[in-house]
Parts: sequence; structure tokens; C-alpha cells
Amino acid sequence: QPMKKVKGEKTITMKKRVALWDNIKFAMIILMVIGHFVDVFAEQSHTFRSIYLFIYSFHMPMMIFVSGLFYSKKNTSQKVIFYISCGYLLKIILSLYKLIFLHEAFFSLLADSGIPWFMFVLALYNIFMYFTENISKKYLLIASVVLACFCGYDTSIGDYLYISRFVNFLPFYLAGTIVDSNKILELKKKYLSILFPTAAIIMIFFVYLCFKQLDYVYICRHLFTGRNPFADIIIPFGVLMRLLCYIITTLMCFSIIILCPNKKIAGITYMGRKTLNVYFWHWPIFLFLSRYTALNELFTMGIFGKISYLCIAIVLGIILSSLKLFDFPLKQIEAICFQKNNK
Repeated sequence: QPMKKVKGEKTITMKKRVALWDNIKFAMIILMVIGHFVDVFAEQSHTFRSIYLFIYSFHMPMMIFVSGLFYSKKNTSQKVIFYISCGYLLKIILSLYKLIFLHEAFFSLLADSGIPWFMFVLALYNIFMYFTENISKKYLLIASVVLACFCGYDTSIGDYLYISRFVNFLPFYLAGTIVDSNKILELKKKYLSILFPTAAIIMIFFVYLCFKQLDYVYICRHLFTGRNPFADIIIPFGVLMRLLCYIITTLMCFSIIILCPNKKIAGITYMGRKTLNVYFWHWPIFLFLSRYTALNELFTMGIFGKISYLCIAIVLGIILSSLKLFDFPLKQIEAICFQKNNK
């Protein structure tokens, strides 16, 4: 449905979904699943470390940018409740797994180092945008970058209240609220002959760095996660390293936008609408597969085992984003949270 113009708010006027963003969302969520699979064995494999660094350099900032791109202050309270409800339900599921199978009783009400953080940060961004609607977004963007550059020196900032990720990824959300989706499409179409090879070169160069010069760039790993303070080794130049990582991430996000097709792709574009389903279910299912199947043993079976392991991550992402079965429970939570508007 077309979005109505709201005074003082960036407007994206579209009568239907734009395939580009759904295609990007699908690509990012599949890469996220691969990244989480790879992370389990990253310290045991040079190739897996390279894949991890490559994916983490842009996949969550890109998803957060797209979320900001379609931000609207409409239904703020409902959206906040929806994200928080989904986050806590996922926390409960993961806590039950630890309690039943690992015999560990652990539940953190206001912090999380694992998967649920994204839900809570989206809720925080909606709250933040609501209370800063009359402040220049360009000013907020500049201020958020400066704040992120220095918060790495504060070791007390971490998973509590999701502050670290909130601060470190905020510039990408704000950038999304500033940028006009239609202008991106227009510029991409008009200058594609120049932008496409430029984006391809950037992508290829960073792939080369990740796979052939890993020892030089792996120092950025903890910065790309968004949740860690500066490591001791980079403290003397932490601000510059944060800025460098922001530049890398921005260039990679630019490349993704340019290289990703604008047109609908059978199946993929539709599955790009279901990214939250994948986010919610992929880790509980990974834990189940790890415990009751030989999934993790594939890593020890040579190159073909490792390839099979990565293929399972891709297949899992496709299944979770294509089967209506996995609309549960997010669809039900959404119906409850937005029921007043549906009457």
C-alpha cells in the first residue's frame, strides 16, 4: 500500500514493495545464517575466519540501514512492543535450551550477547527516532559517529541494555532515515555503467584482503561485531580504527546496493520479506541440529564436509524464509500488537 506523507518526515512513496530491498534483505539474512554457522569453527579454520570477517563487515549494518530506510513514526508503540516481545520470546527459548540440555540456569533481563539483541536494538531505534523527530537527522548522524568513535574506550559499555550495539550501529540506521530510496534507484539506473564496475572492484578487493591478507585485517573483527570495546592492541588509535571500519562497511554496503538486481527474482524477492522469521528461528534450529545430528562433524570431513556445512546454512535460511510454518510465532505476536489498528 502507498505510504502517506507525514510532515517533517522523509517520505518514500511506493505503491508496491521495491524488489531491490527485498533482494538485499534475502542476501543479508542468508549471509547472517552462514556467519553464525561459521563463527562456531572460525578459530579452527583460516577460511572460516575469512568468511566470518567478510560477512560481519557489512551484513548487520546493511540490514539496519534498510530498517532505517523504511522507518516511520506511525505505530511506534506497537512496533516497540512487537520487537521487545519477539526478543524476549527468543531469549526464553534459548534459556530453556541451556536449562534442559546444558543444565545451565541463565536468563538476562536487560542484556544479551547472543542472537536476540537485534530485536531490542530495533525497538530502541524506534524509541530514539520518536523522541528526536524534531532534531536534524544529519546532526544526529554526525554526533552518532563521533560518539561511536569514543565509546570503544569505555569498557563498561557492552551488552547491558544493548548500549554498545545501539551506539555502534546507530549511524547506519540514521543514514537510512536520511537517504531517499527513490533517489537511490534513480542514481543507480542513471550511472550504472560507472557504479557497477566500481562496486565490483571494491567487492573483489575486500574479498582479496579477507582471504589473502587476513592477518592484517582480522584485527577489525571485534569492531565489526558492534559489541566490544577497543582491544588493547588498537587503543592508541581506536578512533581511527573505528572510522576505518565505518568506511569499509559503507563501501561494502554501497557495493551490495549497486550489485544487487533491482528486478524481482523468482522466490528470492518473496523470501526477502521473511527475514525476521529466519532471524528468530535459525539459531534454535542450529542448536537442535548440532545436538541431534552429525552437523558439526562435517567440519572435520575435509573440504567437501566444510562446503556441505555451509550449504546446510544456506538451505536452512531458504526453508525458514519460504515455509509459512515459520511465520509462527512472529505473525501471531504481530497480530496481537497491531490489533487496534486492524479493527
